[in-house]
Amino acid sequence: MFRFVWFLLFSLLVATPVNAKSLTPVGIWLHANERIQIDIAPCGDLLCGKLVWFKWPNDAQGLPLVDLKNPNRALRARPLLGLTVLSGLRPAGEGGEIYNPDDGQTYHALVSLQDDSTMRVRAYVILPILGKTQIWTRVR
Repeated sequence: MFRFVWFLLFSLLVATPVNAKSLTPVGIWLHANERIQIDIAPCGDLLCGKLVWFKWPNDAQGLPLVDLKNPNRALRARPLLGLTVLSGLRPAGEGGEIYNPDDGQTYHALVSLQDDSTMRVRAYVILPILGKTQIWTRVR
């Protein structure tokens, strides 16, 4: 009986640091469409996400993709690679904004980590119920 209690206590002590590990959105994530990867990293006190990989990085003419659908004409020639698309995210993952280069719109964003390998990203206009959720997968 003593050995069992000792084993149980030892197991709990060893398992605690693993379970106490806080999940963080910092890292590189594969978008749900599997065409892009976003690197989420600290920027000041908050977190930002930049486009760091494209499955098809060039347009039909072989030129690097640009922010063609941006409502601001002056920004339409900027490259998408390296573009910040997620901003104002708190380190725990809540809040922020997400820019969608596919339609040139910026949305509110809610991010929640499901485990260490997946993250739910909800983009919405006014209320979260009026949005869309995607599952992103951690690359590293």
